[in-house]
Amino acid sequence: MESGFQASEIIFLMSIGILIMVALAFAFVWYFNRAQKLILRQQMQNQQLELQYQQELLQKNILVQEEERRRIASDLHDEISSKLNVLHLNLHRLRKMEPQTPNYDQTVDDINSLISNTLDATRRISHELMPPTLEDFGLIEAVKELSQHVSQSEAAAIHFESEPTREEIGDATTELNLFRIIQELINNSLRHGKATSIDIQFLNRDPYIELYYRDNGKGFDVTQSGKKGLGLRNIESRVQIIGATFQVNSKPGEGFEFIMRTNKFTT
Repeated sequence: MESGFQASEIIFLMSIGILIMVALAFAFVWYFNRAQKLILRQQMQNQQLELQYQQELLQKNILVQEEERRRIASDLHDEISSKLNVLHLNLHRLRKMEPQTPNYDQTVDDINSLISNTLDATRRISHELMPPTLEDFGLIEAVKELSQHVSQSEAAAIHFESEPTREEIGDATTELNLFRIIQELINNSLRHGKATSIDIQFLNRDPYIELYYRDNGKGFDVTQSGKKGLGLRNIESRVQIIGATFQVNSKPGEGFEFIMRTNKFTT
């Protein structure tokens, strides 16, 4: 009788054990499925964020291109089209004049001057679109040339120096985007900041290269999102294209500072 009681007790305990094991198995399967769902949900969220990031980057790139097209169209209209219109009027006047007319020589001189100015404007626009120095000698020499040009025009005094070599800075795409960033920064300093002094440096910060830019302009409050104009959005887009990071420091009356870091280029 006692042994039978013990056998039934053992069977009962075994049944409890089996139920516990089955419950644990169900719990494991439930937890595994839940974890898989969470992982899939997180992956989908990451993919959505990545897609959103790519869409935003594409939109910013389009804005950059559209702004450059507008600037080119404005330059062509202001610098080329207006001069050609005046040239056309002077040629029309010249056709009605006799060579012995007192104003004949002056009109010819005016036409020659207009042609010369138009050619200069054409070269300047072409140079801004794709500086030959950038293609032939790289970013450092192109920024040197740009700095000298701005300084000689007396728009502002620019001090430029560079520690890294051309080979460390990157490929042609990176160089072009860095050059456009510096162009945009200088343009903002002159047009909006009314700066008279600009400091530009490329510094070695292994394993990074740092672009340090500072002007003595009027500055602005960076905490006001409305102050982020198209120029800064264009810069931000180009920074993202080359996979860099940046920060902006500025206060009203204290100038503007831009610090960007990008990985050194390795072959």
